[in-house]
Amino acid sequence: MRYLGVVLCAWVLVCAPVWAAGPAAPTFQELMDPALFPEPQRGMKVISGRGLDGGDVEVVTTGAVFVIHAQSGDIVCSQRIGREREVAVLRLGQPLEGLRITHSGPGFVRVTAEHPQLTLRINGDSLLMLHPAVPHKVALERRIAAGWHASYENNHLLADEWGAFGLYCSDRTVNDGFDPYAATVATYPLPADAVLWLGVCPPKPYPWERSLEDQVVWHWSNETGYPPDADLRAWKDYGNIVLLQSEVLLWKDWNLDFQPRHGPEEFARVRTTIHDQGMRFIVYTSPYYFLKGTPIESAAFNSFENFKGWPPGWATGENLELFMTAITTVMYEHQPDGLYFDGQYIDNPAALYALARRTRALLGEDGILEWHSTSALGNGYCYLPQADAYVDFILRGEGRQGVYGDFEYLRYFVSGYNINNCIGVLCNNGPEGVTPELVRDVLRANGRFHVIAGWLNNPELVKVLKEEYFPKLTPALRDDVDAAMAARQEGVEARAAAILAEQEALRQAPDWGAPVFSVEFDAMPDAEAVVSPANPEALSLQDGALTIQARGNTYAFLKIPLAVSARGFVVKLRQGTDGGQSWGPGAMLLWANGSGIRVGTRSDATLQSDVCGQQTHGGAYDPAQWVWLRVRWLERQGVVERSDDGQTWARLWAFERCHAASGETAGLLVGKVPFNGEAVDYSEPGPEGRCDIDFVRVY
Repeated sequence: MRYLGVVLCAWVLVCAPVWAAGPAAPTFQELMDPALFPEPQRGMKVISGRGLDGGDVEVVTTGAVFVIHAQSGDIVCSQRIGREREVAVLRLGQPLEGLRITHSGPGFVRVTAEHPQLTLRINGDSLLMLHPAVPHKVALERRIAAGWHASYENNHLLADEWGAFGLYCSDRTVNDGFDPYAATVATYPLPADAVLWLGVCPPKPYPWERSLEDQVVWHWSNETGYPPDADLRAWKDYGNIVLLQSEVLLWKDWNLDFQPRHGPEEFARVRTTIHDQGMRFIVYTSPYYFLKGTPIESAAFNSFENFKGWPPGWATGENLELFMTAITTVMYEHQPDGLYFDGQYIDNPAALYALARRTRALLGEDGILEWHSTSALGNGYCYLPQADAYVDFILRGEGRQGVYGDFEYLRYFVSGYNINNCIGVLCNNGPEGVTPELVRDVLRANGRFHVIAGWLNNPELVKVLKEEYFPKLTPALRDDVDAAMAARQEGVEARAAAILAEQEALRQAPDWGAPVFSVEFDAMPDAEAVVSPANPEALSLQDGALTIQARGNTYAFLKIPLAVSARGFVVKLRQGTDGGQSWGPGAMLLWANGSGIRVGTRSDATLQSDVCGQQTHGGAYDPAQWVWLRVRWLERQGVVERSDDGQTWARLWAFERCHAASGETAGLLVGKVPFNGEAVDYSEPGPEGRCDIDFVRVY
């Protein structure tokens, strides 16, 4: 970024003190400040903001139209890119008296009402921010059918093939009653000073030309972060952008600072060689794994010697200022062409949004920004398109090979076409590499691949790239993608209707009959004992139950081969003194592709489910008493239920059944099964405790 200049430097210095007073993360409330982000970025701007007859207000942005109706208190939110249509109506439930525009410019419009007392800010990226000064109930009515949706607590994203809208709330304790298939999808009883965001998607056009022309060659190594010149020159045949990841070997102290491990001269050698080939390059940095100034700073490591695994990340952004200072130094002193962020602030949408906008200001409009974002918000599939919109590439899917066969995952989460309209890239850095079938599915979803440098040593993978992938990156791809998208859109309404029918069926008691498999623990079943070295003699039978004596955050379970077409299962268990949460006692059905459905209890006296990588927990129970957990599903929908007597059941939550958890099962895991079903302990094993499992019955 050799063109960074005085103006950007001044911007960073002026805006930084807003959060520099102390180690506090950015908040929804602070982002209402007219002094923050007053100018448009990345071509997303306010086109007009004006008063209408009757006291109404209209704001037009690059991607949306917002009409605030004073008499009804309704805010009609319409999409402009791809399709012109209403997508949602925000109902405030009463007239807005004294409605007026207080600020209007290319970056945002600010509107206030005297009664009820509230402030609205609408940014050029089509993000509406509602900030009531007094408690206020707000309802959201959808105008599009739910082709796909994802949630993180009371934050939601709902999409069809043509567009989407997102909802994000500053108060995570608000119960919004979200139902993506109801006409009113959510109702937020907002406390005073809470903030609700509504984003209309997509906020920007899709960069079709760049998606066909820009190709990233991705280098990672546990031996060197500085590839030799010969390798750098050879990569020119496979891409025009180089991603240098190799975090541990690229920087001297990758969790705390970003100083070149072998000095600025070696960094300059790599930069010069890449630029001499007419390529650009981006380098690893990570807000999530940047631990400086956090309570877990001591977890930082800087060598693969005696490597015990990656450190925990910091997900809420209290040290944003320290991170911005570090990456500003990288850009000015070492002059890469952009940055690669390995994980972001996945537990704080406000910090995520601030991070995106401040980084884009640092890089300038032409700098390259990539987010590695397999977990976007929380650990599921909900994300914030209005933050992603300032990013060039979004890399998703690491370690999620089990869901690559789910086209909706590729289409809505990895690709993000007509939602965030970044270049969505599948992070297929696992052992399978790239196959013709995977290329077909990813391109059909309008996703892309990076070329992993190690693939170039494998003739079979190179052949797939040259014969199946690169030749398809032509303008004709757009016509193919849009035609297939239009065909799928025709089925969205019918699919939503089928889901509503399944929801009604799941409100009834199951008609299962006898179980197809059960383990009652009158005797030890024919199973493999999968037990952490931290837990000698962990598994035993006592009083007709499986008893587990083990450290809280460690694994200790039975793995039972099981090939059945399952519709659900029931487990009866007792947490007891076990200290595990995501490692608490439970049962999990596994499929051959690695997908799983798990239910169990946690030491914080809440219940938990993990469905195809998405975790939900809540409810309450007595750890000293037995609790029955039941999970069941139909073609598309499923529910998790609990009982205190095995007879009377109460629903905990519903879920969308993923494509990967279908067909015949491969096994059943019973015991202290980690959230992902893997035989891996948490870094801190915790104290020893006891839990019991009475039975598991599969139907």
